[in-house]
Amino acid sequence: MNNKDAESSNLKAWNKEKELIPGMIKKYCKANHSCEEGELCEDCKALTEYALFRLEKCPFKENKPFCSFCKIHCYKPDMREKIKAVMRYSGPRMIFTHPVYAVSHLVQMLKYKKTIEDKRSDR
Repeated sequence: MNNKDAESSNLKAWNKEKELIPGMIKKYCKANHSCEEGELCEDCKALTEYALFRLEKCPFKENKPFCSFCKIHCYKPDMREKIKAVMRYSGPRMIFTHPVYAVSHLVQMLKYKKTIEDKRSDR
């Protein structure tokens, strides 16, 4: 894969993340807050807007690591806790709505963890 293909692939992943985050928040909100079908509570609306804004401003857009492994934690602490709760709830349930993405994400996460561990053991 050449550099241009890798860059394109990374931007596709970033764009996919922009599509999936609102869906994950919607799934979480529906299960945890008393809202109308398809509606978000005010907290979840704010979290969605915040998450998309932070994603848009990510300095690693073209080579974005998993946020949980990022050296720069750009989320405010309270918003970080909220998005972690969303990920913990919605992440495992993605296998039913977006199985290819869920498995791909898991594989990428395992590879990323291995890369980090390899770098640490090389020191």
